[in-house]
Amino acid sequence: MYKTGRMLSVLFFLTPVLCQAQKSSDFLPEKPGKWSYSSNIKTPGAEVVTFNKNVANLAGWFHRKVPLLINPKGFDLDACAYGIWDDKYKLQHCNYGQRGELNFNFLMFYSNGGQWKIEPPHWRFNINNTETGHGSNTNLPGWDSTKDPASLEKPMNKAAADLNDLFRIFPFVRDIAPGVRLYGDGNLIVFNPDRLPFWIPVTLREVAEMKLAYYKFKELDLLPYLKKEIAKLTEEDLNSLAYSGNDDLFILKVHPKMENQEMEYGGQIMRFNPDYWDRSLPPSAIQFMTFYYPERSQSETEEFFTNNGYPIFGDVIMNSIKLEELAGLIVRKK
Repeated sequence: MYKTGRMLSVLFFLTPVLCQAQKSSDFLPEKPGKWSYSSNIKTPGAEVVTFNKNVANLAGWFHRKVPLLINPKGFDLDACAYGIWDDKYKLQHCNYGQRGELNFNFLMFYSNGGQWKIEPPHWRFNINNTETGHGSNTNLPGWDSTKDPASLEKPMNKAAADLNDLFRIFPFVRDIAPGVRLYGDGNLIVFNPDRLPFWIPVTLREVAEMKLAYYKFKELDLLPYLKKEIAKLTEEDLNSLAYSGNDDLFILKVHPKMENQEMEYGGQIMRFNPDYWDRSLPPSAIQFMTFYYPERSQSETEEFFTNNGYPIFGDVIMNSIKLEELAGLIVRKK
């Protein structure tokens, strides 16, 4: 009985180790792999050709800088560029640069043969994308050709675009270097520090006016309630900077800055500054990038490997480079 109990105790403490070995043995971490790069950005035009070259140069920079990518082991590294562009995005005045995504797929080798090709572990970051690095933008519809008068196309689209410009930001964490700034929830922004701020605040008055303009065309049944909510606000409230969330203003959904507002509500409301862009540069120039950089603890990293049998590849990449060097990837002048 004593020996049996002792054996069970040993197995209890060894179980995590055995599970990790089982997970790790699913793969071939020392098998040499290869690097490849391609682009899915196929839209015709000279500007797209130039943008593709710029993104390929970005991929090459990471390939040269990161040991994990220089000589892939345990996986083939499939780097691929994707374009992100649509008509609604073009309507927003704050958008100028061609936006895209650079994705790194780690096609891991299985120990029993074959390769992980369907939704493999991957890491990505965004280029010239004003809708990343912060809380989500709204996605309100504009003019609808199936039911709205043609004469309202321009004002309805502008009203929707203005509201869709707004977003909530996470708390500022620290400046890592000029042009490299970290916000909460792992949002790392890489930008040109010599330009105007990339995000600018909005007041409650601005939010109220944008919502009134939109609700005159859409959500007409809510317009009277919106007007009542705005009527409750003082001039001081309206002139205050807007922060996300308000139980008393269910439609307006913003409040002026208050003590401890970060604990009770969401973050400050911002919009992307259209004057951040250096418009003397072509839209294909890389002027803004956003990365995920959560600064995980060693225990979190080890737990992930224990549960999955491979590391968090994105963390390995970000921890292998000097983050201040990312600012050098932003184009400053022609």
